[in-house]
Amino acid sequence: MPKKDKKAGKEASAAEAEPVGASGPWRCAECEQDNEAADEVCCACEEPRPATEPAEGARFKGYVVGLVISAEKVPNKDKLTVVQVDVGAEEPLQVVTNAPNAVEGARVVVATVGATFAGSSGEDEVVKKGAVGGVMSHGMLCNAPMLGWKGGDARCAATLPEESAVGGQPPVERPRGGKDA
Repeated sequence: MPKKDKKAGKEASAAEAEPVGASGPWRCAECEQDNEAADEVCCACEEPRPATEPAEGARFKGYVVGLVISAEKVPNKDKLTVVQVDVGAEEPLQVVTNAPNAVEGARVVVATVGATFAGSSGEDEVVKKGAVGGVMSHGMLCNAPMLGWKGGDARCAATLPEESAVGGQPPVERPRGGKDA
């Protein structure tokens, strides 16, 4: 009996539940053979395990659309503004930013505490809460280049059109109607 028939039932349904490229069992796209998590090549046809590809929008894990509900200059800090941002949670997030377009009513992309971003050295960095200009910040407003979007000013927060859902995931590409350019 071929190995393919032996993998019926519970094991096959577990493999089907795992997305391609996940750390669990996987199904060969070439011959549809179910394979164990540790298998790097298909046990039936020796086709290599498919490379993992991030799910659509996975690069924005920890990023949300926010609505600036208030913006005040940080005392004695010319370029810093403390904003309260509605991100769809019970309480708004307080974020300190130097983005000149962080004004009340702006829809922005917020990297929440724990999100990763490409730092200035090119290495991934983690957003942490901390004092900026003596004021606690619980996230970071993102600019278009940080998001991998074409266009937009690196000095400004990436803005979104009014129809962007507060608390939702930001779009993969820069939408038309953002005013950060």
